[in-house]
Amino acid sequence: MSKYRDGARIVATETRWTFFRFFSIFATIVILLSLLFFGMKAIGLIGKTAVERVVFEQSYQRSESLKSQIAMDEANLTEINAQLMNPNLDENTRFNLEAQARAARIRIATAKGQQ
Repeated sequence: MSKYRDGARIVATETRWTFFRFFSIFATIVILLSLLFFGMKAIGLIGKTAVERVVFEQSYQRSESLKSQIAMDEANLTEINAQLMNPNLDENTRFNLEAQARAARIRIATAKGQQ
């Protein structure tokens, strides 16, 4: 009877070890393949990423939103320039307004470049 119990104990130990060994290998393979396919999808090797990007860039909604963004930034820039004409501004306020004006000019140039 002790040979039977020893054999059963060995089988149980080896079964547990084999299960965890194969499970870890399987999990590693699944993770690596997921990362590989995600990377390939992200750079456009698989899927329709490049076509979707072109369609998105030429869509009516995007072009109208860029026009709207340019108009809003130009209005903000006009407002900021009007505030900068005030001779009674303190140095910090003037610095902040000039920084906002630079940021608005950059946004306008970027949006016009994307049109």
